[in-house]
Amino acid sequence: MHKVLFLFLILPLFSLSQEKPVPEELKLFVRIGYEVLDWGSEDLNADQRKDYILILKKDGEDSAGVESDDWAIARPLLLLIRQKDNTLKTVAENNEVVLCRHCGGAMGDPYEGLTVSPGKFQLDFYGGSSDRWAVSVLFTYDRLKNDWLLEKEKTTSFNALDPEKDEVIATLTRKETGDIRLREYKQEHNHDNSDWLVKQKTWFYNSPELNSKPRKAYLVKGDRVKSWMVYRNFIQCMFENKNGEYTSGYILKKDLQRLPVQKLKAGQ
Repeated sequence: MHKVLFLFLILPLFSLSQEKPVPEELKLFVRIGYEVLDWGSEDLNADQRKDYILILKKDGEDSAGVESDDWAIARPLLLLIRQKDNTLKTVAENNEVVLCRHCGGAMGDPYEGLTVSPGKFQLDFYGGSSDRWAVSVLFTYDRLKNDWLLEKEKTTSFNALDPEKDEVIATLTRKETGDIRLREYKQEHNHDNSDWLVKQKTWFYNSPELNSKPRKAYLVKGDRVKSWMVYRNFIQCMFENKNGEYTSGYILKKDLQRLPVQKLKAGQ
């Protein structure tokens, strides 16, 4: 874990000292009022032609304070695919996948970098205060669907004062999320605010993976939980016991029953 923390500390310095000149053909896609945050080039759709990932940021956001709208404005990501005539075309765009400048909390700008390889690209983020988090989001090209889909989302959380004791790693894959296209990706994908009844004894997991090891914490038949994310095999939820203490994590969906939404009566 100490190696991970060391990398997080040096990566921003490395990126600042290694700014890449922007290719002339990319400048045509920079919108008025924006500048380039980052870019990467690779064959992203297996046609033997070099494509681009282009990430933009608002002019002046680096010096904007919290009172400015520029501090929290979206950072567009553009997927530019080279056509047969050698021109570039925007085939997908997303305004949510790249976290905004203030989204890192006390740690500042959470953007750590872009890694591009044939048919895939990954975005890395890091933020928090005493409670730290790191997120990696990987998209891959699906030849049959001719589209770029979320392949994996990995989240690491830990306390900076004792990073090895409380480190939690959750890996979410396409098998759990279903097909989420780049252009449709949202930070709260798979959101579902439902109430669930526990049908049989079930355990909490740190990661929504069927082959992962459950935690010691468990629920029994008749308990109720509220979800905020629902996947194919798991729900991410929170449980409150009779003492007002909360437990959160992932639980197997097969052990639960979704409760119907209760409609408010007139006057309530």
